[in-house]
Amino acid sequence: MSDQQHSRWLPLQGCVNFRDVGGYRNSQGQTVRWRRLFRSDALQDMTSADTGLAVDDLNIRLVVDLRNTNEAERDGRGPLSESVAGYRHFPLLDGRGGIPPFTGGDIAGRLTDTYQWLVRNSGEGVADAITSISDSIEAGGGAVFHCSAGKDRTGLLAALILEVLGVDQETISADYMLTIEVVEAIVDRIKAIEQGSSPTAQTLAPQPVAFQAYQETLREEYGGAEAFLLKHGVTSETLASLRRNLLE
Repeated sequence: MSDQQHSRWLPLQGCVNFRDVGGYRNSQGQTVRWRRLFRSDALQDMTSADTGLAVDDLNIRLVVDLRNTNEAERDGRGPLSESVAGYRHFPLLDGRGGIPPFTGGDIAGRLTDTYQWLVRNSGEGVADAITSISDSIEAGGGAVFHCSAGKDRTGLLAALILEVLGVDQETISADYMLTIEVVEAIVDRIKAIEQGSSPTAQTLAPQPVAFQAYQETLREEYGGAEAFLLKHGVTSETLASLRRNLLE
């Protein structure tokens, strides 16, 4: 199906950053399949209509939760995880002590430090998340992975997957930056969830400097996404499955 027949953004009432990872072309002229893999902000506020769309129309059968343990316990999983066969929780930042604060200091610097910590300390969790996604898609079901805002942990996981699929770095960076289109809605949502928090559009916006530094570390220290994932336990068969099922 052509790009014109699909929308990257999905019209859900309970999520503001839920979007399709499909539609991007890779260097071999292949296209990432639409309606197989999705990325999102937190899912706990999904409505019954949202859940019906995700299960019946999008065929989502796996939820991969990247939030910290305290976030997941505080806010809950939401109705989608109760309606699908699989829910996997990989709290990528638990070992660091949480996500950066919303205020104070250099925003880009804080996020750069967080991304560098993730790439150097969360490899096994990232690898397990991608293996779970690949297994679900191989079995014929769609998958969604998410964190709280759907920008940082989710963005870095999306970048790894897209690089494995052969998508160029400029396109991957553009996908990361798309959250800017809904950042005001994310601010409102986090304020409602976390009483007393004071995020702003500036503090929650994507930071291209941080993302570029992450990509450079991935390439220079690990040899790129595929080598990084293989080092941390993803098998070559899993990567082949991702390409087979997500490219056309």
